[in-house]
Amino acid sequence: MPQLNLPEDLRRRILLSMYRTADELDWEFLGNSEKTAQYRRWFDDPEIGQRLLNYAHEKDVRVWFKDVPMKEYARAQEGIGNFVPYVRRRFRGADEIVQTLCAPGWSVVPGSVEGKPNHCLATDGATTRYICWGRAGRLSDLIWAAVNEAIDAEARPGIVVTTRDGESIAQRERDRHVRLADHCGIDLTHLHRNMIDNPDLLQDPE
Repeated sequence: MPQLNLPEDLRRRILLSMYRTADELDWEFLGNSEKTAQYRRWFDDPEIGQRLLNYAHEKDVRVWFKDVPMKEYARAQEGIGNFVPYVRRRFRGADEIVQTLCAPGWSVVPGSVEGKPNHCLATDGATTRYICWGRAGRLSDLIWAAVNEAIDAEARPGIVVTTRDGESIAQRERDRHVRLADHCGIDLTHLHRNMIDNPDLLQDPE
């Protein structure tokens, strides 16, 4: 993965610009051909790709687009990772996930939020549970992660299958998700999330 040695103000400006465009395009719903076309536009942009050519070869710039900012984009929208300050809008984070799956009084264990898949530990002060979450297309990954936890955990792990505006899951499919998880010794629920303005957003450099 190329790590371009960029001046901090330039890096910030480019990341804010790319993520602003990704937000406007609803990046997570784009097909591969649409994403490829946008990568080309970013490369041709005199304030983005052409500026980066002062610091790296063309091949490294193109790879950097995919393997650094856009690889981190979905995680940043979840409030995870070092790229969170560059997204304009994000989800409420692991607290919303925990409150959806667990009873009132449960909270996220500080420092436990991680990705691949998105997961955290939740506690009510006496018991700790593993919880992971993601879209329905990642359900197999979520179940595998939760099953691995279920083998050794004292408390039953949980999964939250998420949707956002523009997505829905038929009730028949929802029921099957729950039955599948229960068969594996896992709690599962569904959550439709709305995005909020990112309170940690950096401002464009002057």
